[in-house]
Amino acid sequence: MKWLKNVLLDVAVTVVIVLAAAGQEWAMWVVWIYTPCMLLLKLGALTVRRPLVRTKTMAEAPPWFYHLLYGLNVTALLVGGAWLWAGLWALIWVLSMVAEAQKPMVA
Repeated sequence: MKWLKNVLLDVAVTVVIVLAAAGQEWAMWVVWIYTPCMLLLKLGALTVRRPLVRTKTMAEAPPWFYHLLYGLNVTALLVGGAWLWAGLWALIWVLSMVAEAQKPMVA
């Protein structure tokens, strides 16, 4: 559970997305700004050449945790009627899965 402190931003973003889906205007502004930035970061992660050996410097969250958060993000945005933003978060989710599949295995 050492990884929990490393995912606080991700959890906070999910809370903000749920608030945006519930109609909080300030939270929707955060979604409008954060979502394209996150999409660019995910695209960049796929295009950057990866090192041959990846070292662990801090505890990483298990992949299921990110699937849970991305699933909540997409679901909340769909329920809130924000179809475009839900689609972008679904794309971020897919790009994350592709990036995870490309990670070199660490012994």
